[in-house]
Amino acid sequence: MLKLGFVAGAAGYHAVQFAKMFNGMNEAHKDLDPFGGGPPMATIEGAKVVRVYDEYRSGAELLSKLCDVPQVADSLEEMFEGLDAIVICDDLKFTHYRFARPFLQRGIPVLLDKLLLDKPFPDNVERARDLIDCARDHESLLMTSSALKYARAFEKLYRGEEGIGEVVMACCMGPADLMWKRPFVFYGMHAVTIGHYAINDRPVEVVDIGERGRSVVGVKYMNGAQLTTMCPHGVPVGFQALVQGTQGAFHARDDDAGYFYSTMLKDFLAMVEKGAQTFDLLQALEVYQICCAQEESVRTGKPVRLG
Repeated sequence: MLKLGFVAGAAGYHAVQFAKMFNGMNEAHKDLDPFGGGPPMATIEGAKVVRVYDEYRSGAELLSKLCDVPQVADSLEEMFEGLDAIVICDDLKFTHYRFARPFLQRGIPVLLDKLLLDKPFPDNVERARDLIDCARDHESLLMTSSALKYARAFEKLYRGEEGIGEVVMACCMGPADLMWKRPFVFYGMHAVTIGHYAINDRPVEVVDIGERGRSVVGVKYMNGAQLTTMCPHGVPVGFQALVQGTQGAFHARDDDAGYFYSTMLKDFLAMVEKGAQTFDLLQALEVYQICCAQEESVRTGKPVRLG
């Protein structure tokens, strides 16, 4: 049984839902659930959350009671011993990434919930590269991903098994609500992920041609493929893709969060158990690079070439 520690964002949506999948929910404290007290989206065997740390102790105590997490740490340093892996949860402030380095430097595997950094372009991408370099230099395992990489509806598409040949064009949609800080980076990254993993090539140019609340982002790839990502604000848009290949077309929509969240977490556990960096960090970095370039394109009104 793997022993997990949760760090940051402890009362946030992802921390609560992920902890429920590992530990279940204490029915006596379901009223503490900020998200309605519903049952776990899925059940994950082979690991338990045994310790939680948050700078805002009230959030850590909430998660401890709601999901029967035995220990609430008083400091980050208390998370350095006795754990097999760390899950750093999204704090909605683009600052949770700063907790990753101390664990990576100690060789402790880290799942970083979204690669979000509170820095201006291009420092964002360079800081992200530095984090990946830190993991490599200390031979530590690191995963950071949009959970849409694990969406059931797109699994065969990502593996090239939908029978449509090489992807030449993809149009992907998803929400990017303006209530969030930096909405395209924060939430548009999910729609970008779908298209990026479908095309499976190196992106070379990004341009935003939309308007505020109606993001339309074009991405060119080295092999000539084109991705268009559309993220409208204030309408009930789900995660969906229309993909044209050299031999046919594909269309699907996915809203099975229980499946894609739990499959992502299981992939992380499998990597920890194997003790090898099985997750492709370059593709995750490219998704983040595309999203940061979108912000720069909005600022300048010009296409952004990617290094």
